[in-house]
Amino acid sequence: MTGEDALLFDVTPHHDLRAPARWHGQGRWGAWGYLLPAVVLTTVVLLAPLTVTVVTSVAEDGGLDGYLKVLTDEEVWLALFHNALWLMLALVVCGLGLGLAWLARDTGPRTRGVLLAVLALPSVTSPLTTGVAFRLIFDANPSRGLVSALLPGDVVFLGPGWIWLVLGLAFVWQWTGLAFLVFHVGLSTMPADLLRVGRVFGAGRLRRLRTVVIPALFPTAALVMLIVLTAAVRVFDLVLVGVPGSIQSSVDVVGLFWWRHRDDLGDGRASALAILLFAMAVALVMLVLWRLRRDWPSAGPRREDRPVPVPGRPRRVVQVLSAVVAVVWAFPLVALLLTSFRAPKEAATSGWWTGGGGLGSYGEAFSDGSFAGALGATAQRGLLVAVVVLLLAVPAAYALTPEQLPRRVRRIVATGAVVLTVLPPQALALPLGRVLGPGPGGIVILSLVHAALVLPLAVLLLRNAFISVPRPVVLRPLAEGRSAMFQVTAESGPAVVAVAVLAFVLTWNDLVLGLLLNWPADQAPLVVLQQARHFTTSAGGLAAQTIVLTAVPVLLLFATGRWLVRGLTQGVRR
Repeated sequence: MTGEDALLFDVTPHHDLRAPARWHGQGRWGAWGYLLPAVVLTTVVLLAPLTVTVVTSVAEDGGLDGYLKVLTDEEVWLALFHNALWLMLALVVCGLGLGLAWLARDTGPRTRGVLLAVLALPSVTSPLTTGVAFRLIFDANPSRGLVSALLPGDVVFLGPGWIWLVLGLAFVWQWTGLAFLVFHVGLSTMPADLLRVGRVFGAGRLRRLRTVVIPALFPTAALVMLIVLTAAVRVFDLVLVGVPGSIQSSVDVVGLFWWRHRDDLGDGRASALAILLFAMAVALVMLVLWRLRRDWPSAGPRREDRPVPVPGRPRRVVQVLSAVVAVVWAFPLVALLLTSFRAPKEAATSGWWTGGGGLGSYGEAFSDGSFAGALGATAQRGLLVAVVVLLLAVPAAYALTPEQLPRRVRRIVATGAVVLTVLPPQALALPLGRVLGPGPGGIVILSLVHAALVLPLAVLLLRNAFISVPRPVVLRPLAEGRSAMFQVTAESGPAVVAVAVLAFVLTWNDLVLGLLLNWPADQAPLVVLQQARHFTTSAGGLAAQTIVLTAVPVLLLFATGRWLVRGLTQGVRR
């Protein structure tokens, strides 16, 4: 930032992002008691296996030789490079979400509501569903793939080179909506003085965005970047399903390479590869979020959403552009839905635009009962994970509010939560697989592993909301010598709902953990993966299964939409 830009940012009136309410808890021992259950689960399920993986990576091959062997393997190096590309793409997604939110400020409430709904839908779909939808759209056969039918020629989008375009579009489609939603709320609560002072200093629209708006939205950006970077470092099923098997090696990522070759690599090199992936993610997330050296995340009391008016921009043009974006974003799910309502034979030989409707594909999807049974088991696991996460995250987040624990302890715990949020499951798989293994109690055990992986992000989101609770809500119980946790939790109801929905959806959509731990195929995503192995001939049944798989989180999104928006952004800005 130049000196002139720094001056412009400094003289612009900003909200104080420090915690507005500081209160004295019941003592440090009480705060440690609130934090202890979450620490125990995290230590047992995440930190202990991670430590074993680190030790294995340096002990099996004589010190650092395992890392040297991994880094000198051309295939591994290529996979690491691909992961770096995905992490860079995550930053592009955040920028695109901010741009769309900036564009949507001038639309009317109805257009804005439609745009919010359409862009948010892909965020709750699984990467498995995303891969199926985009592979159907870009099928190389013009009789089945719409893009190939509209653009006849020598371009094979599901071939070498062009496949990166398909994967990039799929990732952007899935995650831009979340970035748009959070940035939209951040912009709508931004005071008009921010932009007004920028205009007084003669700053153009792009300069105001770069020097005033983006720095002021940093807490919002931190939340978005953390979630999207986590999705990028854990890319797995999108590549596994969205890319034909013949060219998957050319776009391999570390997670997939590790899963395919862990026996060939041996424990030492497999552990070293997993730690390298983890280190890459941590380095980038710390580079992006370096300004979080203060108590993370900063927050302030909630305000009603009020779009900041920007004079001089034609609303009609913005509405048209918003309508185009909404249509483009709705298209993959619409294409998938239309494919599911076709007979299996027609779906395998022709595109959805050629007709031939029916419910035969749904009959095929549920024909042997395995998919229906897997849906029930997956729902049980998702509900159990949501309950466990709330029971542990609520007291832990309360313990991290101001004055409950020493500031240095809170900062260390918050930083640890940020680091563990981007932890790839591959870094845990070898030790956990040996200790647990398939067997009785698998649903409970796997649910605890899922809960541990979701817990760090849940604690950060809830803490963000808890420190924004107004002072009067907590003063009375504290004055009486009682904990204010229940009052703070009730005041932060939307954030609690958002965390529960997040935990359920992440578990419902998860494919990776069951594969890495060699768990029995009683999860719905694993059943869909089996169907995807015969992609072309099973296109109708596959589309039907992914629609059913997507329907549950979509219905949950519509049922709790208002709470989710408030919960994900509660306390982000004053």
